[in-house]
Amino acid sequence: MAGFYRSSYTDIHGTKKTMASTQFESLDARRCFPCWDEPARKAVFGVTLIVPKELDAFSNMPELSHKTLEGGVTKELTFLDTPIMSTYLLAFVIGEFDYVQAQTSHGVLVRVYTPPGKSDTGVFALHCATKSLDAYDDFFGIPYPLPKLDMVAIPEFAAGAMENWGLVTYREVDLLIDPTKASSNQKQRVCTVVTHELAHQWFGNLVTMTWWDDLWLNEGFASWAENWAADVLYPQWSMWDQFTTGHLSAALRLDALKSSHPIQVPIHHAEEVEEVFDAISYCKGGSVVKMIRAVLGMKAFQKGLGNYMKKHAYGNTETFDLWKAWEDSSGLPVQEMMASWTEQMGFPLVTVTDEKWESDKVTLTLAQEWFLSDGSPLSAEDVEKKWCIPILTCTEEGTQQDMIFMREKTATVTVPLAKGGWVKLNAGQDVPMRVKVTSTMIDRLSLGIQSKTLPPADRAALLSDAYAL
Repeated sequence: MAGFYRSSYTDIHGTKKTMASTQFESLDARRCFPCWDEPARKAVFGVTLIVPKELDAFSNMPELSHKTLEGGVTKELTFLDTPIMSTYLLAFVIGEFDYVQAQTSHGVLVRVYTPPGKSDTGVFALHCATKSLDAYDDFFGIPYPLPKLDMVAIPEFAAGAMENWGLVTYREVDLLIDPTKASSNQKQRVCTVVTHELAHQWFGNLVTMTWWDDLWLNEGFASWAENWAADVLYPQWSMWDQFTTGHLSAALRLDALKSSHPIQVPIHHAEEVEEVFDAISYCKGGSVVKMIRAVLGMKAFQKGLGNYMKKHAYGNTETFDLWKAWEDSSGLPVQEMMASWTEQMGFPLVTVTDEKWESDKVTLTLAQEWFLSDGSPLSAEDVEKKWCIPILTCTEEGTQQDMIFMREKTATVTVPLAKGGWVKLNAGQDVPMRVKVTSTMIDRLSLGIQSKTLPPADRAALLSDAYAL
């Protein structure tokens, strides 16, 4: 199911049908047509398809013209030229379809294509798409750059979905549901797959990584954005609480093994990229983006992203370009902090080694080390590994504004407290790490658990850390 391939399905009348579609990421556009099949080799694509006259066909851009060819059996469809883009984003689909459509508040026509007779199953995904496109327009400060967005359910599809610019393809179960019968989990799955792929329309399509070793730029950001947009659309789902037990937990499970790999992996041959479409690129990448947002604050985070998009629109970037944009918007040492999180594998265990409780504050001494889930002994070199860790804390008064960076193996942090109050390290579980607290801290935190002044994500994090340790 790569390149330009056909799928078989059975229609509502029990008849076997065939359709054709494309899947070019990472390096399968070359299976369909001769090209420089690399993300930095961008071009403008003009697509013309000759298909049986009874079938529908569409591509990244709207149809420019069509005509029936001599003999009356086939027709020729020509589409508008695409913006300059990478080969892996080109797409076309041919088959029989029904569709539902709507227009975003900003004027983009969105369609969801379904097998004939099943158009009602595309309504929920259509709602998610129209609302999230508007949300991303406002968030990035750059309007969606194409005149239309089509989303198509493919019967035989290897991935969950593919972000082809203007023509997003999906596995059927990740796009089509009956909202009157679907569970909350099914709705959340469809919503987050749609919001993930639409985030790529900017982050990945408009601005693309130069080479596959920065794949995490695409997938890590989209993994964060899918939750942000779903939370905007359906705040009752508490997506960020679920992120702690979902994306973050998946990342920590895999990254606690010696067989893990850094977020940024050198890709010497394009074929190697398939090996890094995993929980590190998606889940740890998304967790690292969540950490940056917590450190910078939403205003500087969003401003840096907008500046990055405007500066590099229709071009290619490397990781340090994004760090530079966030440094400029925040004045913080983003490059220094992030190098330790993206260029080396693993994550730290922060242990509270000493504590001094006073009537209005607590002073904690912290130590960091590489956490391995199997308890493997660390070599002399491993012992020296360290991360630049933002120490975020919360109390019953909320998340504390003061933050320090733990750059060395040990650090001391002082947190103001109400009398008899509690303190939680790694507030909001925004940093992908484990924390080992003292028995006194646990006793005090139990008050926050009982009163529920300790937020759900932090309560879940205490259980997760305790289990892992």
